[in-house]
Amino acid sequence: VIEDPCDGAIRAQADLALSYMEIDPDNCFGQPLLADPGQAGVSVYIRSAYSLISPHTDFAAEQRFLKMLRPARAVRDLVASVRHPNQVAAHIRMASGAGFDHLPHEAPGNWPDARHAELQSWRAKSHARHFMARIETLIGEGVCDSLFLAADLPDTYNQFAERFGDRMVWLERTQFDRSARQLQYALADLLLLTAADRFLASTWSSFSDVAQRLARPGRRVEQSGRDF
Repeated sequence: VIEDPCDGAIRAQADLALSYMEIDPDNCFGQPLLADPGQAGVSVYIRSAYSLISPHTDFAAEQRFLKMLRPARAVRDLVASVRHPNQVAAHIRMASGAGFDHLPHEAPGNWPDARHAELQSWRAKSHARHFMARIETLIGEGVCDSLFLAADLPDTYNQFAERFGDRMVWLERTQFDRSARQLQYALADLLLLTAADRFLASTWSSFSDVAQRLARPGRRVEQSGRDF
């Protein structure tokens, strides 16, 4: 984990610096990268929060690489501290839009206006109440006797614990920030989200997307605002 800003220094050392971030000036978001054969052999730095589109990318190779990675001991210890596998895992991404724009990583300036409005719309569709209703249905069907929850707000955990009791487990924490320690908790959450027969995902969340990519092939997934 690199905690100090280093974007400028890395850019200065690269032959070619590109941005896949829509808010950056001269970005190339959504365009095929390094498609020109004349760019072969150059060092490239790409700033992105998205999967890249390029003739050089290979989804299957990316999957093999991701699944070969072995988490550090601190992360493995966190995973081992929580009951798993569970019948259902849910990731609830709510902390965005009104009431959260003061957070640096949620500030409207991080997106073009239209994309920020789209983000707010999807966050509303991933509200905890929608997940609760779906989980109640699954309990009634007898397919949710055990539940793992990952969320971005402490109140979400409190509401779920009150409603679902011992049926639910989660990785307890006292901080909800983007510190190095919380990145370890985040990776542990991702791994625990993979350890379930069914995944309730937050649409328009890269965290949910990665959790499903790390899961075994064919794992059942439902997306907020689309499937429930």
